[in-house]
Amino acid sequence: MNDLPHIANYHVDRLIAEGGTAKVYWGIDLRSGFPVAIKELKLRHMSNSAVRENFRNMETQLMLYAQHPNIPKLVDFIDLPAQNQMFLIMEFIDGRSLEHYIYREIGLIPEQKALPIFLEILDTVAFLHRLRIPHLGINDGVLHLDIKSNNIMMTPEGKIKLIDLGIASRMGSESSTGFGTPAYMPPEQSSGGRLGKYTDIFSLGVMLFEMLTGRLPFSSDNPNPRQYRHEIMDKIRFQPTPLMNQFYPHISSKLQFIVECALAKLPERRYQSCEIFANQIRAYMSERK
Repeated sequence: MNDLPHIANYHVDRLIAEGGTAKVYWGIDLRSGFPVAIKELKLRHMSNSAVRENFRNMETQLMLYAQHPNIPKLVDFIDLPAQNQMFLIMEFIDGRSLEHYIYREIGLIPEQKALPIFLEILDTVAFLHRLRIPHLGINDGVLHLDIKSNNIMMTPEGKIKLIDLGIASRMGSESSTGFGTPAYMPPEQSSGGRLGKYTDIFSLGVMLFEMLTGRLPFSSDNPNPRQYRHEIMDKIRFQPTPLMNQFYPHISSKLQFIVECALAKLPERRYQSCEIFANQIRAYMSERK
């Protein structure tokens, strides 16, 4: 296809995903013969120095230094200023997203299967929250800020991979209300408040709710993107967390309580770390046994 980018040493085969700031292609590294995922910053964002620098420095450096089995490896970074193009080349993850698994395959995930998967996700996010990269000014960890089921890949072997560090930010930064996925964003992220571990905790709580019920806790059918965003943000701010057992009757009140703690409206009322969240789930699993 004529609209596929041309990159030395790589064969770009097809577009496989597209988001607000970037496109992702499936390709082949012609030197090794291995498949790769090629992420291209969209042309309209190349003139935005903040987005461009975040892509070059933050996302690329995070992938380089975040050596964790559940985070894809960085293969290459290519900056072509003459062509006004920028590419991040990374390990290709063979599998499907958690979103695909829920909505196109299984419907909802029973807790005995969902909770071990979720604990693995918590461990990965906890690693980011502890990450130190001093030369980037990262001394107190990194927030992902776009945790959602579509950013969790599941391999055929049953392992998970946390992808898309595109809007990741240093711990304690201020929110940028232009980025993130509304249905997973806590009030402080959508309103420009101060961010912390509790911000990712909320998104994780939304995802656990989604895994256990096959639906999001806060949703809207409004086709207008701006109105949809406002409706979702209002529901997250003001509506209580729905009871999960109204969608799947086998969910216990104890598990409901655990999820509600992650989805508290006020940051100080949520779990303050992934480790605390994980300990609550492990204690619950032990009681159920």
